This record gives sequence, C-alpha cells and structure tokens, in this order.
Amino acid sequence: MGALSNSGRKTANFAGFYKGIQSAGAAIIWAIDSRSETTYMAEFASSWALLAGALVIASPVIFLKIKDHVTVEEDLKFSDETLEDVLPAGHAEKQIEA
Repeated sequence: MGALSNSGRKTANFAGFYKGIQSAGAAIIWAIDSRSETTYMAEFASSWALLAGALVIASPVIFLKIKDHVTVEEDLKFSDETLEDVLPAGHAEKQIEA
C-alpha cells in the first residue's frame, strides 16, 4: 500500500478497503467452517482459491498503477495540499521554476 501513495489520506483509504475485503474473506471461511460436513482440506482449498481469485482481481492494480517513482505533482493531484504544504521552505519555489 505504501507504494501506491505518499499521501496518508490515500493510504488510509487503501487500508480501509483492504481490511474490508479481508473481513469479507474471513466471513466466508467462517461460514464454511461452521458447516460440520466440510473437511479441513476443503477449507484449505477454498482459502487458497479465495487468495488466487483476489490476486487475479488485484493484478491490474499491481501491474498498471504501482510505479517505482511518483513525482510530487502527481502525488498531490487528487488532494487539497499544495507544493508549499509538503516541500521544505524554499524548495517549493525551485520546484515551480523548473
């Protein structure tokens, strides 16, 4: 999640989404576990199937959105912060001129 943003607000949104999906998966496994006829191997296989499905769904984000480096301007694109808010004093003017 840290590779997706340098913004605390955006990372908090990602963390909340992740925890929601994690809780949904736990609820599914708990429901499967509550059935007495379900074997442990079936529970194990369903856990791995949920993981594989989640990776397939997440793969576009992993391969298309995660970058090694993000410019400050791009990181601030969808926030209410400005360059002056995030860069050290005197550095923002140099960044704007360049």
